[in-house]
Amino acid sequence: NVGSNNAQHLDASSEKNGSGNDQEKRVITIDSDGKIVGGDFNKISSGSNNNKPKTKKGSHEKMDERIAKILKSANVHIDAETASQMPTWENVVLQYGEKPIIYGLETCEPYREAVKPQDRMVGPAGIFNTGTNLLFQLMKGNCDIKEAKNSTTHREPKQNGVRWQAPWGKHNPPSTHRYKNVAKMWGEGINHTAFFPVVMIKDPYHWMGSECRHHYQTWWDHKDGNCPNLIEKRTTDEDVPVGAGVKYALGWVQYESLTDVWNKWYEEYETQKFPMLHFRFEDLLFHGEEVTKIACDCVGGVFTNHFRYIEGSAKENGLPIHNGAY
Repeated sequence: NVGSNNAQHLDASSEKNGSGNDQEKRVITIDSDGKIVGGDFNKISSGSNNNKPKTKKGSHEKMDERIAKILKSANVHIDAETASQMPTWENVVLQYGEKPIIYGLETCEPYREAVKPQDRMVGPAGIFNTGTNLLFQLMKGNCDIKEAKNSTTHREPKQNGVRWQAPWGKHNPPSTHRYKNVAKMWGEGINHTAFFPVVMIKDPYHWMGSECRHHYQTWWDHKDGNCPNLIEKRTTDEDVPVGAGVKYALGWVQYESLTDVWNKWYEEYETQKFPMLHFRFEDLLFHGEEVTKIACDCVGGVFTNHFRYIEGSAKENGLPIHNGAY
């Protein structure tokens, strides 16, 4: 499964122009069309087969043009070693399909009809490690609900209707926290009904890997060399799952296992009837402009004519990463 682990190289392993050392390392330059024109690769040929992604092949490396365009939108220059670790577009399609998968589009129009433009708000919800900060950064920089700056019902920090999180806390389950909890950051004075959440989801295999690296408020018995550790060491003929607990704003919840955390958390949102969208983390990586525009259009926002992906980590923008997410 190529998704998150390979995609993380777009963030953690990529070098911005001028930030790496200048020893023998070659830097790939990507032109305005998203094509590699410098470094260890030749220029990508235009080709005549529109159905097959264009690739640039070196002696032992290749890089898809569509992946290059993602890097270009983030103003990233990468070295040849990192380029060799990028997924091919064929592998992306094999794992996640050719197009984004989005649930909840039928709730967009009812939301716009029910909430006045100046009172509309949009932002992320999702369990830990699912790209909520990435969604916020993409929406903040590329979407503008122009009437939001005139709101008389709440303070609007970004003046564009894009908020850092759901007012009940982006990591909290909605059935126990919506209308019941006020998030420490960006939650006070916010009408929960007027807020439109975009629920982020990451495939469970890579989500568990992310939890192993940063568990945040999820607790279960595991070690660095044995993670995610889903099954107790066998002492009988039965497999016994390793229990997990999550500390939410209003208390602890115990789960059968780490996989049960993932299942139960998203089952909660599936049962809710209020307007929302569901986005895959992987679609933000590989179809960032398309899905960001869908969310913006959904709430009546104006989408930028010059889409920009974020530069660096989505978690390095002066925001309290998880401390205020409850």
